[in-house]
Amino acid sequence: MTDYLLVHGAGQGSWSWGRVWGYLTAPSEHPPRLNSNPKINKVITIDLPAHGADAGKDTSVVLAEECINAIVNSVESENMSDVVLVAHGSSAPLVLKASLELPRPPKRVILVSGVIPSPGKSMISVLPFHLRFAFTLYQLITSFIGKDMYLPKSLIYHYMCNGVDPKEMIQTIGFYGALPTRMLKTSFDFSEDNFTCPVTYITLNEDKIFSSSEQSKMAGRIPNVDLVDLKGCHQSIIHQADTVAKVLAKYA
Repeated sequence: MTDYLLVHGAGQGSWSWGRVWGYLTAPSEHPPRLNSNPKINKVITIDLPAHGADAGKDTSVVLAEECINAIVNSVESENMSDVVLVAHGSSAPLVLKASLELPRPPKRVILVSGVIPSPGKSMISVLPFHLRFAFTLYQLITSFIGKDMYLPKSLIYHYMCNGVDPKEMIQTIGFYGALPTRMLKTSFDFSEDNFTCPVTYITLNEDKIFSSSEQSKMAGRIPNVDLVDLKGCHQSIIHQADTVAKVLAKYA
């Protein structure tokens, strides 16, 4: 049986996977069985350091290594076997690095609009110029006045959740937390990594942060990657959780 570990993106938390978790675990028959998919065992969502339920810490100084260790520790503490590691957005390089540190390679890694920078570059480097410029300026301002850096609501509305029902937006927008700015500026290099498990990249063709072509380009930085195309915005794990869950379940 397959276990799933779902890892959220920057400024979010395990809450963002709530609906996907529900579709993967809820019974679909009447009378119901214990699980809708007998091939699926555990489905675990985690909060990365200083995110979600762990948001009391200073998010801005969280290290990539801390997050990678948290992913590895979650797999080991939950005694997960035949595990599928699933990453959304900026957690993609963290999950890929964690997959190399596990004693036993995962069954698969799945990246949902995953941010994969060029060798030696940071995740910020792959943002479109106007968003990269806005991030740099906004960080300077917030660091100068000594405040945490949060995603502006306008960016969440128009870039991350475009197409999401307004009522649904209101229910989730308050959960977004501070950004791990140090982690986002960390350089990653996958050019010399020999991945020991298959990797699937899910492109979201209505994503306004990263175009479909840019997502495909990032996916191409992973050797022998499988591509799956879905219609949806960057936050499809909330907006179209049933569709995302169906794709994930195929790899059980």
